[in-house]
Amino acid sequence: MQTFAPHVTQANHDLWEYVACVRADIELALEECLPLAPDAVGTRFNEALRWSIFPGGKRLRPVLTLLGAEVVGGRGRNVLSAAAAIEYIHTSSLILDDLPCMDNALERRGRASVHSRYGEGLAVLVALALMNTSYGLLFLTDAPERAAITAHKEFVECIGTNGMVVGQTVDLAKDGESDAPLQVRNLKTSALMRMALRTGAILAGGSDKDLDALSQFAESIGEAYQMRDDVLDAQEDRALAANSQRTQTIAMSDGSGGAMRRIHELVADGKESLYTHFGSTATAARLSQMADYIATRTV
Repeated sequence: MQTFAPHVTQANHDLWEYVACVRADIELALEECLPLAPDAVGTRFNEALRWSIFPGGKRLRPVLTLLGAEVVGGRGRNVLSAAAAIEYIHTSSLILDDLPCMDNALERRGRASVHSRYGEGLAVLVALALMNTSYGLLFLTDAPERAAITAHKEFVECIGTNGMVVGQTVDLAKDGESDAPLQVRNLKTSALMRMALRTGAILAGGSDKDLDALSQFAESIGEAYQMRDDVLDAQEDRALAANSQRTQTIAMSDGSGGAMRRIHELVADGKESLYTHFGSTATAARLSQMADYIATRTV
């Protein structure tokens, strides 16, 4: 398979330089948009809320929102509230995923998960507050109201039974219970990436063809992201993976080598969709670098 990578210069195209430039703006938007409870309430809600959001990873999904706006000719800084909304949705999904009734994870990003530190009830309420707030933030950009309504519909579709919710139900399936194909099992990851990219593009006035190209790119890198997780999990505990009775991932059935070949194919497909439609722009180059990072990340 051809590796689709048109000639682009590296000047001003580096993803991580871009992330360093926009990180402070993203963090400020996350702080300013927090759904804080009134101080008079006197609960630990606000403390738990901040614990869930700060500090929080590389902020790649809000970065995708900014890049989604810029790749269609818009300005990333004009969709910062939407980028915050995307990160709130992502964080709420992590809080719910960590709950005892889900994965029962006691840690997240090297420290206590929200429910293990603040209790299960408060964790659920924080997740609900973040998700609820995210919808309204789409209407705080400079985009026309019609675009904000379209972005709102995008959230409903990607979060609901065509996306993250169904993805989570498959994750919940007991050992050996789910025979869902890979694309269905990756709904949660792919839906969030699709939502991040398309939301930025919608609010920046992207066309239907722009959105289709971004959807194809997001589906490819979302599947690659989940498959890379499978590889990392298999490398971490090969004995457990070999004895698992759960639905076999490609990393388990074909080995890490086979999975990595498929990951690189997916990344190449995503890049082809991206460059064919948008050309060799600086923003397309950054998105391409994001795809390469997803294929080779170690955490």
